[in-house]
Formats: sequence, structure tokens, C-alpha cells
Amino acid sequence: MEHVPATDALDLALARELHRAERILWQGRPLRRVQLGHFGIWFFAVPWTAFAAAWMTFATAGAQASQEGEFAVVSWVFPLFGVPFVLVGLGLMAIPLWPLYAARRTIFAVTDSRMIRLRLGRTLNSETVAAERVGTINRVEKSDGSGTLKIATGVGRDSDGDPKIETFSIGEVSNVMEAEQAVRKMIERASRPAAG
Repeated sequence: MEHVPATDALDLALARELHRAERILWQGRPLRRVQLGHFGIWFFAVPWTAFAAAWMTFATAGAQASQEGEFAVVSWVFPLFGVPFVLVGLGLMAIPLWPLYAARRTIFAVTDSRMIRLRLGRTLNSETVAAERVGTINRVEKSDGSGTLKIATGVGRDSDGDPKIETFSIGEVSNVMEAEQAVRKMIERASRPAAG
């Protein structure tokens, strides 16, 4: 196994994932970028959250006004009913910021025999694809050299039973061309006949 500097938990997890004599050809982490296109959800999330917060405010004012009487405790149930709606709205508004969090917890690697994606949260999620399963490679590269790789790995079935192409994605990484070259090198090595 090639020595991988273990600077943090993800590096340690990657080093532990490698088989004996497996060499890393490339490794990288997603860039911590917010995708501006994801902010489109705010056209729905902001009014939803504002309406839910306003509804809770008016319901709270009504509950405070009805403090006297036999239904004083029950009147607070009505404003509390709005809490889940506010939380859903805040969650929707956080969606565009999620890549910043997820990028810190993800690492990609291409070895001489497979591609690996590790996600470390409360649990370690490891996804690997053997070199033999690699099909079409689609690279999307920006002017700064960053981008994504989408690699076809087979044909599966969707929930309706229709065929769909299964993919493995790497990205968005700083030098996507290096990642693609490593994948092509991995395929080349895997297709060589074993020395006997």
C-alpha cells in the first residue's frame, strides 16, 4: 500500500480502505463552492418561511391575549403548530449552502484498480467502482480547470423497472483533467494481461 499522509480523519479512512499493493494514482476533495443555480429554491423557501413566521407571530399574539380563561394553556398549541413549517423553510433555505458542509467530509481517489468516494459523517460511507465497470467518461471543465467527471458504470433499473444508466461522479474538483487522466490510466492498467 502506498503511503498516504494521514493529516485528518478522511485521509486515515482512505489509507484504511486501500488493499495491499494498491497504489493511488490521484486523490482530491470537492471544492467548497456554492452553486448559484441552487439559490432558485429561495423563490419558494423565503416566502414559505416568512409566511410561517408571520403566522406564528400572529398566533402568539392571539395566545397572549387569551391568557385569562380556561383555555389559556391550550391557546399556546396553536402558535407551536407553526414551528415545523418554519423549520422546513429554514431547511430549504440551507440547501444551497449544503455543498460547503459536504465538501469538507468527502474525498475521492483513483487507484490502479478502482475509483473510491468516501463520505465521513456520523458513519463512513464508502463507494467504490472497479476499473472493469468503467464505461463512458463525461468531463465538464470550467475555464479555471475545475470541474466534474461523470462516469458510466453499468445499466440498472429505476423504480418503474425501466433501464437507467448508473454513474459514478467525481467533482467538483480543482483539476478535473488530472482526475480523468488517472481514470484512463487505471483502465489501461486493468486491461493489461496479468504477468504470469
